[in-house]
Amino acid sequence: MMFSLRRCHSGVCGKSVRRAGCRNAGLLSGESHRPHCGGASPTTGALMPSLIGKRRAWFTVGFSTLAMTLSVNGLVLAPYGIMIKPIGDEFGWSRTTVTGALSLFALTAALVMPLMGGLLDRYGFRRVVVPGVLISGILLALLAVVPPSIALWFLIMGVLGVVSTPQNGVPYYKLASQWLDGRRGLALGIIGTGGAVGGALVPQYVGALIELFNWRLAFLGLGILLVVVTLPIASFLLREPYRHELPQLKVHHESGELPGMELGEALRSRKFWQLIVAVLLVGSAVPGVVVQMVPLLTDQGLSTDLAIVIVSAMGLATMFGRLAGGFLLDYLHAPRVAAVVFSAPILGFILLTNGDFVPALIGALLVGMALGGEGDLVSYMTSRYMGVRFFGQIYGIFMAVLAFGYAFGPFAFAASYDLTGSYDAAFMVAGAGLVVSSLLVLRMGPYNYPPIPASHRPSDVDDAEGLSPTQPGA
Repeated sequence: MMFSLRRCHSGVCGKSVRRAGCRNAGLLSGESHRPHCGGASPTTGALMPSLIGKRRAWFTVGFSTLAMTLSVNGLVLAPYGIMIKPIGDEFGWSRTTVTGALSLFALTAALVMPLMGGLLDRYGFRRVVVPGVLISGILLALLAVVPPSIALWFLIMGVLGVVSTPQNGVPYYKLASQWLDGRRGLALGIIGTGGAVGGALVPQYVGALIELFNWRLAFLGLGILLVVVTLPIASFLLREPYRHELPQLKVHHESGELPGMELGEALRSRKFWQLIVAVLLVGSAVPGVVVQMVPLLTDQGLSTDLAIVIVSAMGLATMFGRLAGGFLLDYLHAPRVAAVVFSAPILGFILLTNGDFVPALIGALLVGMALGGEGDLVSYMTSRYMGVRFFGQIYGIFMAVLAFGYAFGPFAFAASYDLTGSYDAAFMVAGAGLVVSSLLVLRMGPYNYPPIPASHRPSDVDDAEGLSPTQPGA
């Protein structure tokens, strides 16, 4: 029997090796295929790709978490609430007008979210995220020099809503879903804590800039922070797994492709529409009170400093809720976790209207556990009910609906105050919506794409021995 001989192209051993032997012992490390030559057994060589793939997966989770500290929630939603009064005082605008710009921001984001998801599926992470981060930073800096023109303010906020969509979490959640299967819930929860940390720290950063300078320098500081922190991460540290890495990660089906529905199939699914309605209701209720949190608390007699402390504590509660929720998603049925998270703010609404610091703090903590949790939970349920093959398009639609909620909720709360002098009516309607959303998710049923049991996953040895020149990574 004759064997074809060639020199190992790894440059490590410098020996001529049998083609079949070099292929079967091949190692997949990051972006390159490095054949292993020498005395190690095929089994030893096969274990290394899996280990390297897992390390790269959690590396991706870690830097996605850091990038998400400046998500749309942390970068715009939470700090904007602190600036509602200063902007209104300087320009002579009502709260409805100032908040209306934020509603336009969310509305334009909602309109382009599915398009962004489609671009993400087609062109990949970096080609979508990097330009969005750079332009968003520039527009935030422009808000620092805007004259008191409603038209110009609304124009910049509307364009910012379009270009900042890559920072809404969809690209980072998609990356995690592509790199991980068995611990996907925990990974999404960890990434979500980035947004929670941002929600806790960025208001402090903005509050300090306002106290030292003014709200204009606060916007400039936000733009600089986004570019300095997020742009290098998106440009150099994060990427999708290559095709030859999929066997190491165990997130593929037998075909070697990522599992999932096409968009048309998802749109015909009852579970898709149940989740759509639940997302709209939660996305209107929770952001509505979050954006108005500082005005609400100061109207009841609390100082601005105490109100900012409560907002920051709410961000910490969001971090805890995301971590705990992500951990539970790997062990409990996601709709049950979602029902608890979606209904918790109802008690929070009651406590926030008490007028004292401690009840308001507890109420904010309950709201914080749901803030952003809707995005984390829905991203996980999207991957389990609709799959990850066209995750960007499908989850982009959910995020668009969530953005519509972000546009409507804060505006409705502000209008309730301007019309009645209080937020009571808005709280009642929002509470009813949370009850309905909890009931809808409880009726979602079993997963269409459940986690692959460890005992059913192909072994590392099989992955290594199954490589051939026609397979990815060979």
